[in-house]
Amino acid sequence: MADKMKPEAEIKPGGVTIADNVVAKIAHQACRDIEGVHAMGGATSRALSSLASSVRGGESRTQGVSVDVRDDVVDIDITIVVDYGVNISSVGETCRAAVQEKVEGVTGLKVRAVNVVVSDIHFPEDTAGKSGPQA
Repeated sequence: MADKMKPEAEIKPGGVTIADNVVAKIAHQACRDIEGVHAMGGATSRALSSLASSVRGGESRTQGVSVDVRDDVVDIDITIVVDYGVNISSVGETCRAAVQEKVEGVTGLKVRAVNVVVSDIHFPEDTAGKSGPQA
């Protein structure tokens, strides 16, 4: 009886996986750099982040960003607060374009969608006269 030859195992070089939180941090930073974006996230997430950051000692770098990566394609949801007086549509579109450009450029992933939700508007008098956190 002839010896059966075993087929050689296919050699694969490995791969690179980019975690969702890495993409979220890149998207967060891209929006923070845009004039007219006052804060990231809705009121509830900002309040919870403020509470958590006092415990951890830092600001969340993914607040207001939700990411779904599947098969090298990513969908990103961004929630922002804009400054009063800016063109909200323009700021939202600038944020959307900046996130897409930065995420694709840094990660090599294909961005299928960036959805921007403007959850609030910041008026200058909202912080005027406040000297710090209140008990």
